[in-house]
Amino acid sequence: MKRTFALLGAALAVLSATASHSAEYTGAPRTFLYNPALEVCFKDTAQYKKAGPYTIGFSNAGLGDSWRVVMQHSIMRAAAENKADIKHLLITDAGHDDAKQIADIQDLISRGVDLLIVSANTQKALDPVVSQAMKKGIPVVMVDRRIASDNFVTFVTASDAMMGRLWAQWIVEKLNGKGNVIILAGQAGSSPSENRIKSAKQVFAQYPGIKILDTVYSDWSPVKGKQVMQAAISKYGKSINAVWAAHGLQVSGSIEAFLEAGFKDGEIPMHTTADLNGPMQLALKHKIPMLEIGYPPAMGGAAVSAALQVLKGAPVPCLYEINAQIATTDGTGTASVHPDLSFKDLVSPTGPANLLVTGGMGKDYNPTTYKVDYPK
Repeated sequence: MKRTFALLGAALAVLSATASHSAEYTGAPRTFLYNPALEVCFKDTAQYKKAGPYTIGFSNAGLGDSWRVVMQHSIMRAAAENKADIKHLLITDAGHDDAKQIADIQDLISRGVDLLIVSANTQKALDPVVSQAMKKGIPVVMVDRRIASDNFVTFVTASDAMMGRLWAQWIVEKLNGKGNVIILAGQAGSSPSENRIKSAKQVFAQYPGIKILDTVYSDWSPVKGKQVMQAAISKYGKSINAVWAAHGLQVSGSIEAFLEAGFKDGEIPMHTTADLNGPMQLALKHKIPMLEIGYPPAMGGAAVSAALQVLKGAPVPCLYEINAQIATTDGTGTASVHPDLSFKDLVSPTGPANLLVTGGMGKDYNPTTYKVDYPK
């Protein structure tokens, strides 16, 4: 039990050490505390125990958006802070191409890594090569995006299920159980998007008065988010009562589509979001009801902590979840969704739209200039 809370504490420390708002929730991850299961799954990692220092490979799905850049920086910083244990951190960038990421992982295996950290571009395509690494005795820590099977040691994430369900429940309660919803998804086949949608639909299905008008994919892009929402507005117009978005990356584009379609302040449907400053700035400016649930890229650093636990032979949880903040625009909390923060406490009024307010990298962090001396 001591190891259980040590691991959870390590994940929590990644976030709370750089918390910039005293009102933020800084307790243990709620998904662990409120888990109704009597037993929590742990993996015995004794077979992977070896003497350090270690060579760790990180296979990144890509750096196609600001969230993924910050997550990679979090990994680099954690490696720099653990130079006594880490000899080399080898990083690859697949450019969001499945074939490239498969080749990247095969190359990292051939270079003799002691452990792989993998953020899978799509869950099914990357399953065989990750499973191959495990069969070769190379432990794999998944982060942010997992594979379809359970052929890995642990998955470091914030809860996709919790996010999907809370966003949906908030929409249901704001609409009093009756209304029309557009699901603004991320990338087709990526586990965060698909798992959040699945969880949201479990909630929506309980309310016959809720109708899902359409599910559209944005590839986590504000540009494509705007394009697909323009098409949805053209088709459904003002019958759209809410936009359930799988993250904040595409939300600014969605709001721009409503503004360009002539929706006035206070008329734009409620949206859900995560992490990005821009959508929250727009919500405050245009009086849009909005729920923010953080998906902190600081999980990258937590993945390094988990990796070192594995290589030292300590048991690790099968699901290694870190804490997430909940925030709403003023007065838009519901019976089931109580915010930790108001948007006014979280948003940076003059900060850039792509600023990750949940980044966990400290107030002086700048992703465009960030450098750290990690063990290459």
